[in-house]
Amino acid sequence: MKPIYDKIVVKMKNTQEIHSETGLVYQKDMSQTSNTTLVAEIVAVGDGRLLSDGSIVPLKVKVGDNIVISKHQGESFSDGKNEYTILSESHVLSIIEEDNQ
Repeated sequence: MKPIYDKIVVKMKNTQEIHSETGLVYQKDMSQTSNTTLVAEIVAVGDGRLLSDGSIVPLKVKVGDNIVISKHQGESFSDGKNEYTILSESHVLSIIEEDNQ
């Protein structure tokens, strides 16, 4: 799939891994919490933002970036196997940078 212009396609990371005191590991669905933001992974990006003069400004985000977005942004769709959300780059609140130390 290839989004147009400044659109990006993300796959939500709505779960958080929880470790119990007894050593059990389980997934907690974070989409139902009172948090107003969600973490998503970018799976596809458009070419960039179209300006009025016809030029295109490249996007700051790239495929593979983990980002923070507000809840209820974008349009959801399914390919039959996975759920995705399409939104504009302007809806991205932050890029989560990996600590490589």
